[in-house]
Amino acid sequence: IMRTIVLATAVAMAATSAMADMTGTIELDFAENTATSKTEATATIGLDFASTNGLAFGGFEFDSVDGGNLTLGDYHVGVVVGEATVSYGEQGGLLPEAIAAAGFDALNDPNAAMTESLQVSAMGASVALGLTDVTTDVTDVANVQAAYTVTMPAVDITAAVDYNTTTEKYIWGGRAAGELAGTTAGLTATYAAEVMAFEADVTMSGVTAYLNGDENDATQNAGVEWSKGFDGLTLTADANYNFDSSDVTPGVNLSFNF
Repeated sequence: IMRTIVLATAVAMAATSAMADMTGTIELDFAENTATSKTEATATIGLDFASTNGLAFGGFEFDSVDGGNLTLGDYHVGVVVGEATVSYGEQGGLLPEAIAAAGFDALNDPNAAMTESLQVSAMGASVALGLTDVTTDVTDVANVQAAYTVTMPAVDITAAVDYNTTTEKYIWGGRAAGELAGTTAGLTATYAAEVMAFEADVTMSGVTAYLNGDENDATQNAGVEWSKGFDGLTLTADANYNFDSSDVTPGVNLSFNF
């Protein structure tokens, strides 16, 4: 009940604040169910709120899938302190992530397990403390992440690491990406459990292609995505090819932003 009251109050404040921005999204996803070989449609309605008041800032999002109740997604609240930004909330992790959709990616992704976290960023460096369950113990740290980005004229390089306090294992990650003559190319890699995984990608004229795998199987998935906007309406078509199963999985997304 208390959480519902807090969320309702936050929505009212965001909607009435002159400094608040509210955006909405209607998305229709059409994808093949590999188990039934039939095409299924999913409708998602999203509401995003963001506000800045001096040095303080905050934001949150709601989603409704196929007419279901609105559920709280990511949220954050923070403050700017000199050169540093401090924020708390369910705001994702720091390691570079795959472009390929879940199920088609080869990278190890500890960000997926991050719920609430405390993050501090300054001068290209970021540190995050991922919390296990804030409803029972706000001092129980599940994992610690750190990342540092170097920006150069031709390429941006990010190095990151995740340390799991339970398993006492490290996951290393990095990404290098650059742009030349309207073409962006990048390479993302992770190292976990003594296995190096990678994903290479290139984007040109609204088309993104990727290839991923690991040191034991260098060619696992290849995919392509095309996106085109029409006055707030965006059409995205994609397809993934799995080298091991020889399956092609297409998908179409239609979204309207307001």
